[in-house]
Amino acid sequence: MPTIHYLTTADAIATAAAHFATLPRIGIDLEFDDMRHRYGRHLALIQVFDGQEVYLIDPLPLTDMAAGLEPLFAVLRDPAVAKVFHSCKSDILLLDEVFSVNCRNIVDTSVQFTLLAAEDNNISLGRLIQAELGFEVDKGEQKSNWLKRPLTEAQKEYAANDVLYLFELTDRLSARLLELGRADWAAQENLALEAVRYGRDDPRPWSRNAAKYKITPQEMPVFRELYLLRDAVARQLDRPPYHVLSNDKLAELTRNPIETSLQLRTANGLHPELKRSPYAEQLLAIGTTDLAPDAPLPPDQRKFPFRRRLSGPAATRAEARETMLNAMKGHLATDHGTTMANMVLSNRLIADIIELGADAALRPWQQQLLRESAERHGESYEQIAAPFQA
Repeated sequence: MPTIHYLTTADAIATAAAHFATLPRIGIDLEFDDMRHRYGRHLALIQVFDGQEVYLIDPLPLTDMAAGLEPLFAVLRDPAVAKVFHSCKSDILLLDEVFSVNCRNIVDTSVQFTLLAAEDNNISLGRLIQAELGFEVDKGEQKSNWLKRPLTEAQKEYAANDVLYLFELTDRLSARLLELGRADWAAQENLALEAVRYGRDDPRPWSRNAAKYKITPQEMPVFRELYLLRDAVARQLDRPPYHVLSNDKLAELTRNPIETSLQLRTANGLHPELKRSPYAEQLLAIGTTDLAPDAPLPPDQRKFPFRRRLSGPAATRAEARETMLNAMKGHLATDHGTTMANMVLSNRLIADIIELGADAALRPWQQQLLRESAERHGESYEQIAAPFQA
């Protein structure tokens, strides 16, 4: 294990960041709490590898976290320094959500591995280290409480391992991609990561909760109000929502709402705060009030696939476009395997191409692969290249 620097002050972070700014690349990872021990998403640790040593940057002691981390954020924004991550989307979404930091010049080893088309799913860092470097790293601290201080030596070692092997991994994967002629593919995918942003305006967050599948559409208004009440209590307590009410209990109360004070007093599985004013009164009101259904979303916020918004001849032509794309996906699978076919024409991308056209929906490497496969099998790429004409 190389030297590990544990940084807890703004001055130490600024000094380290000045060093990072002189390097061609750094390995980086974030530990954060996502509704596990507190409400919301909270940065807990930043790990950086400079090629020789590991820096564990602890933001929790900082009086002003954003200001104290700004020198490091400047490096993350700097396109002159490559940032090597593994499976970075959660990390860059948190940086954008909490600090409005948009990371530049990203190299993601998960992206590189996926483009080798060896497997159809994102590989974990531990499995990638084992597959590429031939040894196992201890992942026992993966679900530990990263907001708790002091960090244990086991946590520090785990955190260091998350960045220690990134350079060796990316170099190996880069060489294999170069041999396959796919280095530019990885460059395109990594560049696209710079545009990933956190979605701040979800009009119906309750509709993404898995418990909704346990209720009927008619029960959705009660589910919505219980979800929002749970969220309000969790925010006030600074606790994850599941500490207030589990998803199973959320569905159960939707099906059988609490309607009397006696039912509330004897109910199990509720955080005590739900049995106190003002939340107790709100909970009873949900169970005894006729609730309005969700208002229709504006057209620009509706999630229905493009084809479902059409009718008549336009719908028929859209269906024909979809049929053609599915046939092309079969040809890609024949030519390059199922994994690559799914990367070029996933169900989501097929839906996008039906509306927007392949030239707008696909990266250049995907367009090239699809065009070559279409030509080989007697299909016309040009028929799906342009946007749909309704």
